[in-house]
Amino acid sequence: MQSIVTKYLPATNNRPSRIKAICDRGSKTVAFDHSLSGDEIHAVAVRSLIAMFCEQDLEQYKTPVESNPWNRPFVSGGLPNQAGMAHVFIL
Repeated sequence: MQSIVTKYLPATNNRPSRIKAICDRGSKTVAFDHSLSGDEIHAVAVRSLIAMFCEQDLEQYKTPVESNPWNRPFVSGGLPNQAGMAHVFIL
């Protein structure tokens, strides 16, 4: 299993604020929902990345979403120097 790191990406002239979830398998960027707290929006980005992986596995390997190893609980914590958050899976 891999850990997932999320990082806040500030708004630019062309794009709004967003959160990027990254691991060795891939990444996904989601729009920053200002109605959620910082921890909640990072968790939304992780769940979005996990959903993408589950969808890919279902299509490619016929792995049911409910038994996919990516589809499990995770815990989150901050990284040093406000570099983002780390999310690791628990049993």
